Amino acid sequence: MHIKPIGMRNIKTAISVMICMSLSYVFNREYIFYAVIASIIAMQSSVSDSFKTGKNRMLGTVMGAVFGMIFAFISPGNIIFCGIGVILIIYICDYLGWKKSVVISCIVFLGIMINLNGRSPVIYSMNRIIDTFMGIGVAVIINYFISPPKHGNKLHREYILTLDRVFIIVEDRFCFNNFLDLKSMDTEIKKLEEALKLYVSEFRINKIGYSGEKIKIMLDVFKEIYMHMKIIDSFENIYALNNENKQKLEKLFKCTLEQKNISKVSNEIDIVFNYHAHKILENLYILKSN
Repeated sequence: MHIKPIGMRNIKTAISVMICMSLSYVFNREYIFYAVIASIIAMQSSVSDSFKTGKNRMLGTVMGAVFGMIFAFISPGNIIFCGIGVILIIYICDYLGWKKSVVISCIVFLGIMINLNGRSPVIYSMNRIIDTFMGIGVAVIINYFISPPKHGNKLHREYILTLDRVFIIVEDRFCFNNFLDLKSMDTEIKKLEEALKLYVSEFRINKIGYSGEKIKIMLDVFKEIYMHMKIIDSFENIYALNNENKQKLEKLFKCTLEQKNISKVSNEIDIVFNYHAHKILENLYILKSN
């Protein structure tokens, strides 16, 4: 049985937890648990995702702490106030576009309302904010400096996979008249798009590597080929190819097309078919030249 090795995200999460616990002991923090939880949640597969997750948790914590402090001053643990607070928090977070902060905001609010046990609402709320900020800060720093994810390598790998898939499917359709596996092409294009988004978000943070503009252009080329291939797929047969498309196909794929599939373009369907074939080949040559 193959045993999967421990990943760096796993190790970095453990390091973040240990550092948060150490800092909590050094600064005599009472609520170690909250700092540790924040560091675990903020440790994501990319630095940019760590920032985003940390930001959402920080916004939610501040929102919940402020409402918790205000309502706890009036009547801590009051059942009706707990319900009203939750309604207000969800409404305000939704209005501000902080949907990913709703859950943590409500948890922090209810934590303050229910768990005060005679402690000062101000001090308790501030401690929750400080501990959360510490956990997020540790996670982001660890993720940034210790073995940061190599998204450039992943992007290049996804580009090569998409390139191969596109050429294989086009060759199968025109040279061998095989069934089009457009779903696999669409899947590869979407994977490449996600890898590009992740890479670009990382590039904005560390400015290392290239901006990904070339891949953006190639992604648009892939999408255009996919669109034309879907139209081609709607044709039941290979229709008459004109000489220009025939020569380009044979040169590109080093194949010899059967004469029965090559004839004089004589009707509207042939013209439409050749238009989309021309566009596909045009884009394939763009990919090949890059």
